[in-house]
Amino acid sequence: MKPLLIASTAFLFLSAFGPKKKSKLNLPEEFVRIPAGTWHDSKWGGTYDTWKLVSTSGFYMSKYEVTNLQYRQFYNEVGLVLSDEERKKIMCDSSGWKNKPMEASYFSQPAYNNFPVVNISYEGASKYCEWLQQKIQKDNPGFVVEVKLPTRQEWTWAAMGGRSQAMFPWGKYYLLNKKGEPMCNFKRISDGDVYRNRITGKPEVAERAAEDSQTSYYTATVKSFYPNDYGLYNMCGNAAEMISEKGIAMGGSWNDYGGDVQIRAEAKYESAAPTIGFRPIIMIKEKE
Repeated sequence: MKPLLIASTAFLFLSAFGPKKKSKLNLPEEFVRIPAGTWHDSKWGGTYDTWKLVSTSGFYMSKYEVTNLQYRQFYNEVGLVLSDEERKKIMCDSSGWKNKPMEASYFSQPAYNNFPVVNISYEGASKYCEWLQQKIQKDNPGFVVEVKLPTRQEWTWAAMGGRSQAMFPWGKYYLLNKKGEPMCNFKRISDGDVYRNRITGKPEVAERAAEDSQTSYYTATVKSFYPNDYGLYNMCGNAAEMISEKGIAMGGSWNDYGGDVQIRAEAKYESAAPTIGFRPIIMIKEKE
């Protein structure tokens, strides 16, 4: 047998029994890796003695909240094969704005393409994750792909950006930078709108400030303000974000005051609202 033929035969034999070549992961570019971590966690309002040590596995999370454009693409594709009743569960209920201009344009107009989708039900967000999972799985045959809403602990860990005791995603304890600019999108009030109730002795917000018109204050684009150390934008403020626990949204919204846009701030909801959106995470496991 000629030397070249012997070498080729040996190479093929060794290749058949050698280490299997790893598959290349192909994810949408907006997803970034969130490393595994362990930290002391507490539910919103908990005291130090209620904190417990928790851990999360690594996962991928979208740098941005799901946009109007992305949700329209999903709805237009999935809605074609759903019944009227099923389609109604996942559609954007723009009437939630209680404001005619926003109701007419926010979800449907291209000017708002890169703003976070809001007025979406938990079922709609979950169905979006299923749709995205099918697309990503198709592009990654060598992996088992799961796309879902994050658990409260997964969302909190990602929002902290690796800072285990962070109050805000940017790692500081204030809402304005040195220039006096806000670090996230939240409802700001002046000192003159806060007063002390002479009967209860507790501070209150003046009614004129509490009822600001939604035509003046609403969401910002999903790439607004500053990302945290994991590259995630608007984890606090802008749109409060649904988690896997139905009825709970994290991080506060454009319509919340500064004390309610902290990382561990939780808001309860019963239906779609103009203050609540979502962002998915991806769990990846290589096929054996």
